[in-house]
Amino acid sequence: MQHSLLVGLLFFVVSMRAQQDQFEHSSSWNTLSVKAYINEKWFVKSEFNFRRTNFLQDWEQIVLRPSIQHKVNSFITVGVGYTFIQNYSYSGFSPPINNREDNLWQQLFIKQPFHLFTLSHRVRFEERFQDKIATIDGHAEITGINYSNRLRYRFIAEVPIFRKPKISVLAYDEVFLNFEKSLQPKRLDQNWMFIGLRLQENDHIKITSGYHHIDIPRTEIVINNYIWETSVMFTL
Repeated sequence: MQHSLLVGLLFFVVSMRAQQDQFEHSSSWNTLSVKAYINEKWFVKSEFNFRRTNFLQDWEQIVLRPSIQHKVNSFITVGVGYTFIQNYSYSGFSPPINNREDNLWQQLFIKQPFHLFTLSHRVRFEERFQDKIATIDGHAEITGINYSNRLRYRFIAEVPIFRKPKISVLAYDEVFLNFEKSLQPKRLDQNWMFIGLRLQENDHIKITSGYHHIDIPRTEIVINNYIWETSVMFTL
């Protein structure tokens, strides 16, 4: 009986997705992160994300993300931050005009080191302030601000493969849950998957590069973004 229900559920999900229009695009995401310690327990961090799409022809997003974080112990870190996002209109399935988002967030990061690999968990809760877009006299305009909440959970696995140079395989899956204006999840907002290599040149420079896939389900469409992502972390 349980197997029949599971098969039926899977068939229903596949059928629903088959009825939705599928849109695809390819992107290049590049991130520079700068981290500076105030003392042994506190540090500040800033991320600068430059995201282009349609084979580098168009801007997709620019993201700036400063934060302050506290190491509770060697396994747990908490933090608060702000994100500025400039979204660009780059296709028929993206917003019709460029728009902006500002959000505040709180984060919990848990690291679990094992003998042959390391698992990590990142939970981030966002309070989002997004431009409201409306069509007036046939033209898209920004008419105000929409407020909503979102929860992000990222599960990360890192497996070292070389000691010198220090290289590891990094993979993660991140689920975004849209809470709308409440404190309860309403729907799946998007899902991120990544696999790549991480090179730690020294105590100051860490480079990660790999394949990143984003699935964004909406009411009538599904957007798939195929990304090559490279991140450089510089610790002062």
